[in-house]
Amino acid sequence: MTKDMYGYQDHSCGPYGGRGGADECARILAEKPDAQIIFIGSVNCLRHKPYWSVAKYMREGKVSLLCPTMTEFASGRYMNMVKEAVAELKEERGAKEFVLIHGCQWVILSSDGELLCEDIQRQLGVRLTIEDDSHLEFGDHD
Repeated sequence: MTKDMYGYQDHSCGPYGGRGGADECARILAEKPDAQIIFIGSVNCLRHKPYWSVAKYMREGKVSLLCPTMTEFASGRYMNMVKEAVAELKEERGAKEFVLIHGCQWVILSSDGELLCEDIQRQLGVRLTIEDDSHLEFGDHD
């Protein structure tokens, strides 16, 4: 495997990086240009290569961060926080489609994203998908 100029291994595949590559946000927005992306996880997760473009897309109003505390993750409160964030962004930005990206905590806690999506879609009348980039396996956790 080759390393980039920052010393990270290049796990990229496809034109946008993907599966641990250089730019998950660009790839998602190319497929769903009107979607709002919500990243759910520790802000430390954003140091991983697939998320380096998050600040750019935040400035453009296309990405938002939801960074629950460890207590909120441990108690399950983060699931309600996701619903609240989607409702707020729907109202503020008029968004009708959302893509959730998650950090390691989501995977470790075995979060039921499918059930959450169904619940939010039913309650708020929005389209919602979860983007699983499996960065525990394919990201910078080598």
